[in-house]
Amino acid sequence: MHDCHIPLDRVLNFRDFGGYDTADGARVARGRMFRSAHFSEASDADVAKLDAMNIAVVVDLRRPEERAREPNRWPGQGARTISAGGGHGDALPPHLQALMQEGLTAEGVANYMRRIYREFAYEPRHIELYRAWFAELLSSEAPAVIHCAAGKDRTGLGCALTLHALGVGEEAIFADYELTNAVLDLDARLPRIQARMEAGLGRKLDPEALKPMLGVSADYLRAALDEIAGRAGTVDAYLEGVLGVGAAERAALRERLAG
Repeated sequence: MHDCHIPLDRVLNFRDFGGYDTADGARVARGRMFRSAHFSEASDADVAKLDAMNIAVVVDLRRPEERAREPNRWPGQGARTISAGGGHGDALPPHLQALMQEGLTAEGVANYMRRIYREFAYEPRHIELYRAWFAELLSSEAPAVIHCAAGKDRTGLGCALTLHALGVGEEAIFADYELTNAVLDLDARLPRIQARMEAGLGRKLDPEALKPMLGVSADYLRAALDEIAGRAGTVDAYLEGVLGVGAAERAALRERLAG
């Protein structure tokens, strides 16, 4: 489903994550739910294109210091932004802290990614914002966007939970999640990202060690879902008990978004 990618000049990974078939033979609506990286570098043309999409709400999963460091250029007055507190002050972002370790290897970074994914679903800030995302989907038929910094990890889990609630099968959920790797073209972008990170950290980095952090891997999302299963029993139980999205809410979501 590469056609779900909406190319923008300076906003990465902006995608419509509708269009998937559900277990009961319906199809998730297109043009209603979008996922993205941040909008701090959006060009004027990007802003105009986004404004024309009539998006009503943007759920920003980033920490306060991330938003302060890279404030979004979009949305303006045409859309409402929902965000939350609970950051780490002036500390380096967690992924950069991980890169400060000596002798960093690709497997070490992959292990780090699996560890933080296991924390995502029960992080209070994420719970607050995932709840807000579902509340918006249930209360309005206007298009909405969920995003974080790169639109792949925190956003990836939020979108996976959304598609699950809509009755999309696991194979399609993982396929949507892994589209990030194709859309971002990491091999082409790696040298520039590496140079920027090295400048910020003041040290050389092994590009092979960077790759597991810059893309996504099915076992990252699997780690998050396994943690949910271990603590809540099932994804449905987590949706109901933690996010307030029970059977009635899931049915209402499907009525609104899966025709």
